[in-house]
Amino acid sequence: MTKILRLDDVVQPEAVRFGARLKKRREELGLTQPQLSEQTGITAAYISTVENAKANPTLDMMVRLAKVVDLEVWDMIRPQPDANENQ
Repeated sequence: MTKILRLDDVVQPEAVRFGARLKKRREELGLTQPQLSEQTGITAAYISTVENAKANPTLDMMVRLAKVVDLEVWDMIRPQPDANENQ
């Protein structure tokens, strides 16, 4: 029997939080996805998939993205919801 995978079955909750917090921080800093791409060496298309919870970024990518937006990876994945976040 064929099993259909739903996006919720593949993308981890931590990746969803990371993407949401990355987008929020990037916008707070006034950075576009292409600008973030230039600073990290990660394509803007992939950054978009991370921000929209369509990818599970590697630890290396999380570290590179967090460094540019001046946050710690742990702060971006911890399960403590921010007041302005729908998590």
